[in-house]
Amino acid sequence: MALARNQYIVLNYLADLPAEVAGIEVADGIEGSGRSSVYAALAALQRDGLVDARWDHGGSHPRRLIQINGAGRDALRAEQAIRRVIPQEAAS
Repeated sequence: MALARNQYIVLNYLADLPAEVAGIEVADGIEGSGRSSVYAALAALQRDGLVDARWDHGGSHPRRLIQINGAGRDALRAEQAIRRVIPQEAAS
């Protein structure tokens, strides 16, 4: 499975976090990507089973908490391997 650019960026960001995080925090934490792009990537990653998400109703308003899962880590590692090989082949 090839990841879209924004999906790759979001998974990379989530992989560095120790725990689940609110979607708004992901959108705010990724520089150079618009919120709508980040939210679309999160929705696609959840649909594809690469992140786990749950609603937290404990605060003043509901928040969707997201965390990369094992399948997401596998997809990220595979995508990183592809992205390392492609530039080397193009340079040959």
